[in-house]
Amino acid sequence: MNKFIAWVDRTPVWLFVVFVATLGLSPWVPEPHIAEKIRWLFQGELTRPLDIFDLLLHAVPWLLLGLKLSREVWHEYSPRFRATEPEKGTEPEKG
Repeated sequence: MNKFIAWVDRTPVWLFVVFVATLGLSPWVPEPHIAEKIRWLFQGELTRPLDIFDLLLHAVPWLLLGLKLSREVWHEYSPRFRATEPEKGTEPEKG
């Protein structure tokens, strides 16, 4: 799990956006496939194993992008991470 989280942290956000734009939204016509599958899920029509697998396949890019963005925000605003990084424009004390 740590290797996976480290991979997510190293991977740039734009790559996840491309992943969402291609696999997460395909096919685009007449509507994104994931929108159809989510609608089926809420209507109780998502019953076939192939359709459930298809929903998971199209949801993975969205989940990865959400994980990446949440990790970015966490690293930006978490007091734990902010305390360990030196402030920009200041040099560490030599002593």
